[in-house]
Amino acid sequence: MSQARGSSSRHHQHHEQQQHAADRAFAMSDVVRQYRELVEEERSGSALVHDTVVIGGGAAGAGVLRDLASRGNASALLVDRGPFGGQTSSKTGKAIHPGIRYLRMAFHRMLLAAHLRRDPKIKQTTAQNLRGAWLDLQLVWYGTRERKILIETADDTVEEIPNIVFVLPDSPEKKWAVFFGISLYDLFTTLWAWCGLQARFSRVKLFRNGKALHRELPNLDAEDVVGGILYWDGKANNDKILVLKAIRDAYYRRSAGHPIRALSHVEVVHHEWHADRAAPGGGHFTVTLARRFDHDDLPEQVTVKAHTLTNAAGPWVDQVRNRTAEPDGRQSVVYSRGTHLEATNRFIHEALTADPRLQVGLVPLNAERQHYLRPFQQHGLWYVQCTTTDRAHTDPDLVVPEEDEIEELLHSYNALVDDRWKIGRRDIFNVFCGIRPLASGDGGKIAVQDISRMFRITRREHGGGPVFDMVNVKLTEFRWAGREVGELIAKEVRRRTSRVLGRSTTRTLPFLNVPGEHRYTPGGAERHWGDREFVAEKVAHHVRHQMAGSYADYLLNTGAVRDAVVFDGEGRCDIDLAVLELVLDEMAALLGWDTDRRRAEWEGFAEVYGRNMAWADLGEKVRGHKPAEPFSVPGAAAGATE
Repeated sequence: MSQARGSSSRHHQHHEQQQHAADRAFAMSDVVRQYRELVEEERSGSALVHDTVVIGGGAAGAGVLRDLASRGNASALLVDRGPFGGQTSSKTGKAIHPGIRYLRMAFHRMLLAAHLRRDPKIKQTTAQNLRGAWLDLQLVWYGTRERKILIETADDTVEEIPNIVFVLPDSPEKKWAVFFGISLYDLFTTLWAWCGLQARFSRVKLFRNGKALHRELPNLDAEDVVGGILYWDGKANNDKILVLKAIRDAYYRRSAGHPIRALSHVEVVHHEWHADRAAPGGGHFTVTLARRFDHDDLPEQVTVKAHTLTNAAGPWVDQVRNRTAEPDGRQSVVYSRGTHLEATNRFIHEALTADPRLQVGLVPLNAERQHYLRPFQQHGLWYVQCTTTDRAHTDPDLVVPEEDEIEELLHSYNALVDDRWKIGRRDIFNVFCGIRPLASGDGGKIAVQDISRMFRITRREHGGGPVFDMVNVKLTEFRWAGREVGELIAKEVRRRTSRVLGRSTTRTLPFLNVPGEHRYTPGGAERHWGDREFVAEKVAHHVRHQMAGSYADYLLNTGAVRDAVVFDGEGRCDIDLAVLELVLDEMAALLGWDTDRRRAEWEGFAEVYGRNMAWADLGEKVRGHKPAEPFSVPGAAAGATE
């Protein structure tokens, strides 16, 4: 009976949310308001104890917050010291995929366990190899399901894309093994489709040699390719926006009795468990939050209470765990980095626009590191993103692309295409580097490319309270990992307070949008490239609905720098500095930045862009530019910051 009432209540709440869609916003003003609510609750001695405080506003944290919001009667608070999705989750290859290389790793470990293959780099026992193979098989099987769910529920933020794997003479697997593996990969997709009562048949296409590949894609010029296979996978047209939409969706589903809060530019600086046998749950965590956004009328710190803590801080998971009076000093992760470059020119843009056959991802099966070379579109502009994987890294706070990585990517792409399609440093308009924490219980003795990519959720006790550490949550699996943590939190809440949380509904729950949002989707059909009025409208949309509050974050992490890409007289890639200034002026007016803040925002962007683009021609052009000072100090737009 209570479950029926809960279901009816959630339905009514959803209906109300749909009715008020036009009023939905997700701006820095909402962060200010929520922070003020926390201050007022602390001053009034509120008895509110959140079911969890989620530390980290990337993909992992977004998955947990949305899962709890979908249950209808949970309360949660998510905080991030910077912008949501501003680190690892906005510096990916945008792939929504189970991972063909993870399937390969699973079979590789099975052969090692059976002593049918040797690999001196992997010094593990038979049992360890079998466990690693099982974890990677699970990742691919359930990752196939997650890709399907995101395509169905994330609206046009996630879509399918064809890819071709190229088998080379030095590829780590023979042609027949690659054909078998990707056919199995496609079979997983087919099985999940039929489980959802959707008829699907194999979409794999084999190419026996280089000539067959050239007939499929006439832009190829890879004489040494021995074969290939076409398969379909998923991609997010914008990784950061997918994370933002998940957090925003959870925030929209809040209610007065069960608050769901999401605060960017707010950092957890300390947490402790306070035991109290008389209190529900035997006590609670007190979590000290520090304000990192400018607002002199609000205190610099505020304290909140929670039954559990969810540590979704990504590369900083160990640092966050140790922000307590009794740190353990343990290192639970090692780091893997990947570099990404984005390039285009007039020929590539026009060729991809004219011939949809060429809009296919290229995946050369290299002997060492994997590369993904995929075409993307943003508001009519076509470009190619080239991605590397698996280079060991040490400092998560210092992640800078290196020249040899850029050369590696250029070589990998240019080795597959004919002269017209080749790219050089003059064609690169953006370079960035991401870092991923990998769960490692062996002190980092195993190379990063050999560690299982299955995410890990570790439950530990701090004082008397439960803390859930989330490690290695990929963009594809963030809903799945969020549901796993949501179930653990629900069990803890029931055990400690006898309160029963509702069921997770994210498996079929569509993301809530705002009016007109489809117009600003990067992969949308409408072509606005070069339309400055559209650029200004897009900035306003992101400030109001996508929590845009930092110039560098908006340009680099949402990919808005692509709005400034133009072609010079030779058809090569260039940056229109006037468009960059237009974006700066619009954000300054909407967010009420004075002249000093406006200048600091530009310098912050130019420093990061120039550093990342140090090996490309356009980096120095942006670094050396100084925007014109405004004639007057812009005034804050109503509702933008307050």
